[in-house]
Amino acid sequence: MAALPPLTPVELTNVLSQSLSPDLTIRSAAERSLLAAQSQPGHALAVLRLISADPSSSGCDVVQGAMARQAAAVHFKNMVKKGWVIDDDDDATATAAAKQSLIPMQDRTVIKNNLVQLMCTVPPQIQSQIGEAISLIASHDFPSQWDNLLTDLISKFGDSDMNVVNGVLITANSIFKRFRYVQRSDDLYADILYVLNKIQEPLTRLFLQTAGSLDGNPSIPEVTARLAALRSMCRIFYSLNYQDLPEYFEDHMPEWMGGFAKLLEYANPALVDEDEEMQPGPIDNVQVAVVQNLNLYGNKDEEPFLPFLPQF
Repeated sequence: MAALPPLTPVELTNVLSQSLSPDLTIRSAAERSLLAAQSQPGHALAVLRLISADPSSSGCDVVQGAMARQAAAVHFKNMVKKGWVIDDDDDATATAAAKQSLIPMQDRTVIKNNLVQLMCTVPPQIQSQIGEAISLIASHDFPSQWDNLLTDLISKFGDSDMNVVNGVLITANSIFKRFRYVQRSDDLYADILYVLNKIQEPLTRLFLQTAGSLDGNPSIPEVTARLAALRSMCRIFYSLNYQDLPEYFEDHMPEWMGGFAKLLEYANPALVDEDEEMQPGPIDNVQVAVVQNLNLYGNKDEEPFLPFLPQF
């Protein structure tokens, strides 16, 4: 049987809008339509085009278009979650159903070549969905089947929009968490070395630049965004150093430890909310991440770290 053509942009917008309907009958019918379309060649790409488009260009009113765009981002993430790789632990019935919803192979290269750029051009609430989709794909394909992912992420480190920088850092942090709490193996160390060779130098530059920018009396939104970025960089540092102390970070320990000391001393009364004493703020979050890094090094009993202990 010949494959059905992808839904047109107007049809896709309407079905996605209907998937948000409070009417169970309408919502269920829309969900069945999306499930049936999921394995059709070009459907995932059509969804990404809708996500990237201005809501006013979707052939409906702006509010409906914006809601459909958000629904498209969630739909795409769920497509990736359920349709990128079949779970080997599923029973025969579940496996057969999963095969029917797999994203076609011919669409996957196009998806991976454009996903980081898309994440960097959409609003934050949609960016988070695309970032999760990237992390899901990376858990299966990175690095052996997605060798341009890290290059694409690092290329955004210099973006003037901190929303973009934070988006790629959050995504990178999510990807690199897999280096923690796992048994050592040759394959694991090969992946860590691959990542280190690409990211260690640009990450260090970005860390020092961002930590230094806290001195320039930035606005509250600016300093909040920079602290969020520093927190993500600290968590990436934690993942990259979890198994062993890499040679590069040993050689550049003065820069990182100086930055950590600065962040532990950083204070900004404008960021303290007296009504939210029990809720950690942006300074608390980054300082917790710094302490976790220091504990990691302390527990490793690494000799190169010992001279820096007095400053903490």
